[in-house]
Amino acid sequence: MTIHPQGTWDESTLTAIEFTSPLLITLATLTFLVALFPVRRHSLSRWWLTPAVLFLAVGAARWAYIVQAYPRGGGS
Repeated sequence: MTIHPQGTWDESTLTAIEFTSPLLITLATLTFLVALFPVRRHSLSRWWLTPAVLFLAVGAARWAYIVQAYPRGGGS
């Protein structure tokens, strides 16, 4: 999450970010769902859901930023 593309020409970094952001969102969603059942049974406190929600927000924000800041060109 700390790597930044050097410019619009840095396709390998942009591709890596566009791959890892949805992966982070997917893993955060799965983690949220797995933690939700013990939280609903009151085996765990609600704070156990916080990391999953945080990672979900970070992944979505990173993906949205990359899409807005580095739009795909028409190719030349």
